[in-house]
Amino acid sequence: MTDSATLAPSAAIVRRASLAGFLGTVVESYDFFVYTYLIVYTAPLFFPSDDKVVSVLSSLLVLGSGFLSRPLGGLFFGRLGDRKGRRLTLMVTIIGMGVATAAMGLLPTYEAIGIAAPLLLVLFRLCQGFAAGGELAGSTTFVSEHATKNNHGLLSTITPLGFSAGTAIAPAVVAALAAVLSEDVMGDWGWRIPMLLSIPLTLTCLLLRLGLEDSPEFKRLAAEHKVPRTPVRDLISGYWPQLAKVTLLSAAVLMIGYIVAAFIPLFLQDQAGFAPGTTAAMATVSGIAAIVFTLVAGLVIDRLGRRTLMFVLLGAVAVLFYPILSLMQANDGNVIVAVLGFAVLGGLGGAAASPAYAALTATFPARVRYTGAALGFGLGSAIGGGFGPWLSAQLTETTGNIYSPAFLAIAASLIGMTVIASLPSRGVSTDDGEFVLPGQDAGLAADKVDAT
Repeated sequence: MTDSATLAPSAAIVRRASLAGFLGTVVESYDFFVYTYLIVYTAPLFFPSDDKVVSVLSSLLVLGSGFLSRPLGGLFFGRLGDRKGRRLTLMVTIIGMGVATAAMGLLPTYEAIGIAAPLLLVLFRLCQGFAAGGELAGSTTFVSEHATKNNHGLLSTITPLGFSAGTAIAPAVVAALAAVLSEDVMGDWGWRIPMLLSIPLTLTCLLLRLGLEDSPEFKRLAAEHKVPRTPVRDLISGYWPQLAKVTLLSAAVLMIGYIVAAFIPLFLQDQAGFAPGTTAAMATVSGIAAIVFTLVAGLVIDRLGRRTLMFVLLGAVAVLFYPILSLMQANDGNVIVAVLGFAVLGGLGGAAASPAYAALTATFPARVRYTGAALGFGLGSAIGGGFGPWLSAQLTETTGNIYSPAFLAIAASLIGMTVIASLPSRGVSTDDGEFVLPGQDAGLAADKVDAT
């Protein structure tokens, strides 16, 4: 058996891998969220209607369409990552994300080319989602496979940290442009600039990833001739219960995160009377709060364990979501209340991703880890991220209850808590289904990690 110590990465390699994973997730979340904060400008351009609500709902469906292709992307890139390596796959996914986002920024509008405009917008959003289906889970897998028993949880927070950073940068860019340009200019051509900024972000991340080697775990599999020929079949036949749990966990966490990031800005505009540029600035503060909360979660996750930390965070979401929305609406136009409420919900939602992503990669053995994480996360994205914001808006419209998103977030919190209770709190799965501490030789470890 190959000595795992000979494949252990140096501290410098771990830092470069973490930075590459972080920047990749920043690009992924920026690309996905920047469209959300531009909806107020793009909705009438691609979905013209006398009813503003119809235009916004149509745009939210486009937002959701990007999630529908994530499971296919997870299936494709997960298999590629487990067969050919994590590094190659992550270079392909980041290129795909960047090209799709830039193409959206160059699209002619409905006035110029008619129905082809929204159809092409949906097509590029599907391409964007397809690439994203392999990016986030792949980044989590790649970074976590550089971990030791002392920092697995911490390194697993690199991905949600990048996600939170991207959600902060996207509205910050939109808010800055809205402050410099007039509303008319933003609605005419200014909305294109944030999408085209994806190009330098993508190139920076790609250059960084070109200088990396593959993860120690994949190199171990290659050295021991254990790279699977049929990772998808192996996953479905041997690990379908774990796949189902990871899917539900991802759906729950992403529904909360995307309701906060995608719906609350619209809630503040419609129910509290804030301008789009103002809500974008508030979303930036919420993204910064998510970064801070996620950093704290990363520092304590290895001490508390995945399960305890997620119980605390999701429990707080379930208790606070409705009262915070009520305060935002009751204090009509109060910036301080809106910003604080947005920041708390964004922070809790962002931090809850830390134990979820740690469980995402720990649940599957290395030989099917990329496939399991990417497919489970992709399916969860389609359910939670794809339909969460749209369902929030649709329920609000059909029921007349402006607090419908709170009930969805509470339900998602309860589901997430139920699922995490059925998964081991510490350790990483081996090919034998045992959970050992990261950094242990899975073939020689005799002691199982406490799963309570």
